[in-house]
Amino acid sequence: MTAPVARLESIVGKVHVRTGEEAGRFAVDGLRPEVAVYPGSVEEVSAVLAACSEARVGVIPWGGGTSMGQGAIPARGEVALGLARLDRVLEHEPADMTSTVQAGMTLAAYQAALGARGQLLPLDAPRPGRATIGGVLAANVSGRRRIRYGTARDLLIGARIVHADGTVTRSGAKVVKNVTGYDLNKLYVGSLGTLGVIVEACFRLYPRPPMERTWIGWFPGVAEAQETVATLLDSPLVPSALELLNRAAAEGAASQAGLAPGAGSTLLAVAVASVPEAVAAQLDEVARLARLRGGRGEIVSGEADDRFWQVVQDFGADGEAGVTLKASLLPSQVGEAFARGEAIASRHGLRAAVVSEAGTGVVRYRLRDEAGGQEPDRRMAEAALELREMAGGARGSLLVLDAPSAIKAAVDVWGPVGQVLALMRALKDQFDPTRTLNPGRFVGGL
Repeated sequence: MTAPVARLESIVGKVHVRTGEEAGRFAVDGLRPEVAVYPGSVEEVSAVLAACSEARVGVIPWGGGTSMGQGAIPARGEVALGLARLDRVLEHEPADMTSTVQAGMTLAAYQAALGARGQLLPLDAPRPGRATIGGVLAANVSGRRRIRYGTARDLLIGARIVHADGTVTRSGAKVVKNVTGYDLNKLYVGSLGTLGVIVEACFRLYPRPPMERTWIGWFPGVAEAQETVATLLDSPLVPSALELLNRAAAEGAASQAGLAPGAGSTLLAVAVASVPEAVAAQLDEVARLARLRGGRGEIVSGEADDRFWQVVQDFGADGEAGVTLKASLLPSQVGEAFARGEAIASRHGLRAAVVSEAGTGVVRYRLRDEAGGQEPDRRMAEAALELREMAGGARGSLLVLDAPSAIKAAVDVWGPVGQVLALMRALKDQFDPTRTLNPGRFVGGL
């Protein structure tokens, strides 16, 4: 099938349509689009999708491209739909603590706009200067502050969607208290744009805390660090982030943040955000609890604090060769997931850097073949399958966040989803019967 280039040019203007090598920059897993198109309004997005649906060509929505490694190999994708021109804050009601923003605005730019009024959207994403609001929602990125504020699904209260046939709909509302009808917002978050293209999003916001500081400390082993996490979660303390890093991940993070590496195998970072007095008191208590289990660390602030957390958030998104995996487990299982992940990687001749949002049970693995052994793709695929078996045995799950196409061809990036797949197929049939949007990239080849 061939993209309707002439029609797309008539919709958005020839200057906003790219072909050839410029369109090839939007390749996903080796699939190169024939054309990249940049609509400048919701109406143009609608017309573009209607044209592509009629032509029976596949459309791959693009924000900043920071989460394009997620998902299976596309079945087709003749058109890349870039949303970079939809980059404005449409509304901001500081008194109501809500805001509506276009999907192509970067997370960093949006946070800066909200910060000017003393508020924030508590979502964190890799490379926030590139990551867009629509991309963050489509990939369901939350980040370190999830433990305190919840996920993207919790913060999104309304959205405007363009469907595969060009139909434009709204879900939710512009107020926080909205209890009537189905909450369709949750349907689109994490769907990788396979059910519709998010063009506008309305969020509940939070006040920007007066101060945030982080205690960073090293522990002799992951068990001692995990015990400290469990104690913190069972205490009156209110952390805004709890992150565990194994030695392989911690050395890089500490170095890039300008911090000296400590002695031990596991690093724990605890962030607290509040008024200065509360921050100081809570971090003193964190340090005391850590010392009981052999933890030794320091409080960091300012530029070093910011650099450290951005390195942690960017983990696995550096573009270097390797495989990034994400396991969802119980918080009590994180320590074992560290130890078994390192052992599995070592058995396959790989090095595993491991990072965990320890308060929520999210564990990210980065597998690399740093020894230069034979058949690295095969060994990384086998390690990924073992890690999935481990997660499944713990009644958790594991998905592939980023990997070379050869590994994606050998490993189901999403993993088993059980009986819910039939419901997902029914939704895809209803929302996108022509299989226009990101065909093949979601669960079960949807």
